Amino acid sequence: MTSTPRAQFVEARTRAERERTDQQQRAVRTVAGNARDHTEYTALLAMLGLKDPAPQPLPLSRRLADYVHQVAEVIGVPADAVGHEVTDTATAYIALAQRCVAQPDHDLMLVWDERLGWYIAAETAPTESPIVMAYLAGEAVPPPAAVARFVTDTADGRHMCLIRPVLPPAERTALAEKMAAH
Repeated sequence: MTSTPRAQFVEARTRAERERTDQQQRAVRTVAGNARDHTEYTALLAMLGLKDPAPQPLPLSRRLADYVHQVAEVIGVPADAVGHEVTDTATAYIALAQRCVAQPDHDLMLVWDERLGWYIAAETAPTESPIVMAYLAGEAVPPPAAVARFVTDTADGRHMCLIRPVLPPAERTALAEKMAAH
């Protein structure tokens, strides 16, 4: 069965429209994943001649970056001493200038993990696991000021909770919302 030229035209036009829609959706997702905030997200979409299809929450990676930088700022750590990533597990790392009275010869690091929350560890040789000094009990995403107190207390030897927290599994959208609240 051969199709008429009109049917071929309609089919080609439909396919082109579907491809255009797919490209626009990919562009919107790319902008959403890279925009620093909602204002930048909206501005970038406008520059590309795209409309916000629906209010989309910023992804966990962007919320984590903002939250970890807020924590680092409260502690007094520069941005170049901060790292974070979202892969199969969302994690963050902040290199601390403080030393701990219990491990005065080791640099300290503040680490966040979506399953463990915040903890402080003494850095060791690259082939060895860090020495965990203390865990911050409570919720996975506490206010930055609470994390700063935890750092100060641990460095001074006043907070040495070595009980590993058992956090309930968190849905990543909920984690991102908690991070946005700070």
